[in-house]
Amino acid sequence: MRIFFAAALILALLVTVFTVQNNQSIPISFLLWSIQGSLALVLMTTLVFGILIGLLLMAPGSIRNRLQVSSLQRTVRELEQDKSTSAVAVSLESDQTEEAEHPSSENR
Repeated sequence: MRIFFAAALILALLVTVFTVQNNQSIPISFLLWSIQGSLALVLMTTLVFGILIGLLLMAPGSIRNRLQVSSLQRTVRELEQDKSTSAVAVSLESDQTEEAEHPSSENR
């Protein structure tokens, strides 16, 4: 946890230095809109939009993988139950077979 906090602190320091060094105002034009904004703000906004677009593109595959893992875990549980049920049945059958092949002295 301390490493995460230290990394976040260093990142915040680097962002602050970047913002102070890149405080020039630049024009931003998109289709019919035109505004003025600081270079650092424009770059940070672009970074955030890039991250969001990346997450949106990864979401379908991630959801599909989680559903597949869930389905496979359910199958494993069912197979383990079948295995334990089969093992008990085989054990009971072998006990009955042993008793039939080797009757105990009590039955004589």
